[in-house]
Amino acid sequence: MTRILGVDFSGASDAGRKIWIAEGRLSESGALELIYCVPAMSLPGGGVRPEVAVPALARHVAALDNARVGCDFPFSLPRDLVTVRTWKSFALRYAAEFADAESFRSMMRSRHNGVEYKRMTDRIAGTPFNSYNLRLYRQTWWGITGLLGPLVRAGRAIVRPQQKLDAGKPTLIEVCAACTLKSIDMYAAYKGERPAHRRARKRILDHFIDRGALVAPARRMRQLLLDNEGGDALDAVIGAVATARANLIQEADAFQRLEGRVYFEIGV
Repeated sequence: MTRILGVDFSGASDAGRKIWIAEGRLSESGALELIYCVPAMSLPGGGVRPEVAVPALARHVAALDNARVGCDFPFSLPRDLVTVRTWKSFALRYAAEFADAESFRSMMRSRHNGVEYKRMTDRIAGTPFNSYNLRLYRQTWWGITGLLGPLVRAGRAIVRPQQKLDAGKPTLIEVCAACTLKSIDMYAAYKGERPAHRRARKRILDHFIDRGALVAPARRMRQLLLDNEGGDALDAVIGAVATARANLIQEADAFQRLEGRVYFEIGV
């Protein structure tokens, strides 16, 4: 069966603690049955800092076969900031063009006189920030430099909808937990240590279970998802549900071929 992964990504200095990976498989009813949910620092060769955690995640994905992997970070930039003809060329040249996350943000802001523009898919999905926003630019840089670029260069994965489907290789797509929650009117404050935050996480988890999108997890898994105060574990699960329900057959339009697409709708 196809393996389904949701990755709540981070480019923070302690990314290994904040990147969470949820894996599941589809049950006979079409609901996602969770197998595990772990931080990147628990992967083989993983660690806390992004220069260790992100390559460990890349190796983990490269070892998958026919899998779907949804990652919560921008896969590209607004179309007029992509200075090459194809997304693949953009991804392969990205690390050489932007030596680090700080130079990436600085160069992007300078090209539009400090104004931050969103991609077409950001406007459709309602993402909170654009690709080089202060709160997101490190995720974008680490995601493209450390995950997408190496996997595409080595031919170990394909990215939709920018590339053609290829059986036998993992398929990576962009997801957004916040966008998914907004689309089902469940976007309340759920990240934090207060009892109200935990109750909000419970409502979100129970919504997916009650609507048949998620098989009720085992007691220990449920406890983990509710007790993880940052909401990263739950976000990984939300990303996995969106990944399981994404329509990967639909071909890209002119914007999506360069800018990518956020897969956020789940129909529950």
